[in-house]
Amino acid sequence: MNERLSLLNGALVVSAGVNSFDAPVHVNATLKPGVKVVVLLSGRMQIKIGSDTASEICGPASFVIRNTNEASRDQVYSPGIPVRYALIQMDEGICGEELASMLDGTRGAVEETHKTNGVTLLTSSASNMQQSLARQLMNCPFAGPERTLYLGGKALQLASLTVAQCVSDATELKTPPLSSRESEKIRQAKDILIAEMRKPPSLSALARRVGLNVRKLNLGFRRLFGATVFGFLQEYRLEVAYKLLASGEMSVSEAAFHVGYRATHFTTIFRRRFGISPSQIN
Repeated sequence: MNERLSLLNGALVVSAGVNSFDAPVHVNATLKPGVKVVVLLSGRMQIKIGSDTASEICGPASFVIRNTNEASRDQVYSPGIPVRYALIQMDEGICGEELASMLDGTRGAVEETHKTNGVTLLTSSASNMQQSLARQLMNCPFAGPERTLYLGGKALQLASLTVAQCVSDATELKTPPLSSRESEKIRQAKDILIAEMRKPPSLSALARRVGLNVRKLNLGFRRLFGATVFGFLQEYRLEVAYKLLASGEMSVSEAAFHVGYRATHFTTIFRRRFGISPSQIN
């Protein structure tokens, strides 16, 4: 289920859909100049631009790529969880000088792993509004000429929200890089959440256990894993549950209990994340 729409003589390209992989899939492509906006509703991927270090992105997340010249892009998609996405590619003429200048200006606000040779990569979690707009692009209710207007309008709205969110996050994260000791403590906190996902500690309790304050803990999770502490935990729980259901190892209620959710709440957030109810997983 994938759709691609080219508007304004190719200056605006909108794509949305779902891809599923049984094994890791590597994609190498050339980035055309302009701005690329992606909202990842579910799934996990790594993206590497040029010779930079790869960044891991786990849905629900968003990212913006701004480049002035052609650049190589490597992406690796993880198997097991469907990749549900919405993508908007805009040429320079669509972006406008002010937007391009704003994105170019963020290069000093991001770490070296997120910038290279005139290309800027900004990442952020995806807000409820961004996720809603992405789902609307995936499930357009119109056909004919109305469909083109609807998708074009929603795409531009989603692009503006995503750029604003990513720029805001890049500015907020303009702090000294994590020390190796702090990074180790963040990974220790991640291991605790995974081991105790059924009954996880509170945010303050987790921070105390690893010797960090709450702000540093959340900031570290956003830097290393692209999500807040409990945003990471929810996505991990849902991924585990999806795999258990897809393999037939557990029923819906068993999978919900295994990852620490009540069945009714589990069904709601599962449907929101993957677009189908857990009972529909084969």
